[in-house]
Amino acid sequence: MNEALITRLRTLDHALKDDPKNKHDRAHVLINACIAEGVVHGSHIVDVLAGIGFNRRHIGMTLKKGIQPNPVWPYWGRHEDGTFYAPGPT
Repeated sequence: MNEALITRLRTLDHALKDDPKNKHDRAHVLINACIAEGVVHGSHIVDVLAGIGFNRRHIGMTLKKGIQPNPVWPYWGRHEDGTFYAPGPT
């Protein structure tokens, strides 16, 4: 796992805790951050976020529930090849 990526995500998560956001809202932000960082496969997103302390099942369920055909923040879409993408600018 890319340690620089983990460090950036941990830093973001700590900032979100200070906001304060609940864990579910933080998961949405961090899933989008993973996608923005190029982590676009579901199993990799789950692995990365589990590596910073999130529950694998929670992330997997959140990832699945957040799929939209025309995503808008804070959700995402999924290509036919199974990779995820974040919403574009509005």
